[in-house]
Amino acid sequence: MKALNKTLVLVSTLALLATPLQATGNVVGPGDQAPGTRGMDHNKVLHVIDFSETEFTLINFWATWCEPCRNEMPVLQEAHETLGPRGLRVVGITHEYIEDETLGGFLDEMGVTYTVFRAGPTIKRGWVGVKGSLPNSYLIGRDGKVLRRYVGASAPQIEQLQSDLLAVLEGRPLGMLIFSGDDGVATPADRVRQKEEAEARKNAGQAEKSD
Repeated sequence: MKALNKTLVLVSTLALLATPLQATGNVVGPGDQAPGTRGMDHNKVLHVIDFSETEFTLINFWATWCEPCRNEMPVLQEAHETLGPRGLRVVGITHEYIEDETLGGFLDEMGVTYTVFRAGPTIKRGWVGVKGSLPNSYLIGRDGKVLRRYVGASAPQIEQLQSDLLAVLEGRPLGMLIFSGDDGVATPADRVRQKEEAEARKNAGQAEKSD
C-alpha cells in the first residue's frame, strides 16, 4: 500500500510539472478557440477583441523589422478598406517593444488605419508559437474558432490570403493552403542581421565624414 501511495504521489507530481510545459508548447491552430485578445495601442487605448462583433476577424502578428510583414501590410489595409463593410475586421498585433511615437510614425508611413496594438499579458499567455517566424496570421469566425493559420507572406501566400478572405465572406470553401518559401518569412536572426547592417552603414558614414 505504501509503495502504491508513493507511485500515485510521483505520478501526480509529474502531471503537475508536465502541465505548464505542455501548455507553453501549444500553438493555436485551425479548430481551436482563439485565446483572449487584448492590448494597448500607441495612443494608450486598450483594445479588447470580441470575435462575435463581426463575421470574420483576421489577426496578423508582425514586427517593424520583418520585411515580409511590411510587404503584406498594404494588402491588409486594402482588405480593411474594401472588405470591412462586408464583415471582415483586420487586427495587427506586435510583441515588439517600440516607443509610442515611433510606432505611430511607422503606421502613418505605411498608411495603416486598421486596429494595431502591442501584445498584452493575455496574448502572451494564450497565443503561443507566434514569436518565431513572422508574419503569422489567423482567420477567425464569429464563434471565435480559428479557421486557418497563415505563416509567412510570400507573393503566392498573399494572393491566397486575398482569395480566402473573399471566399469566406461569400460562403465558399477555402483554397489549398500554400506554405511559405524562404522569402516569405522573417526570423529573429533577420532582426539581428538588419541591426548589424545598419550599424555597419552608420560606421561607414562616420568614417567617410572623418576622411
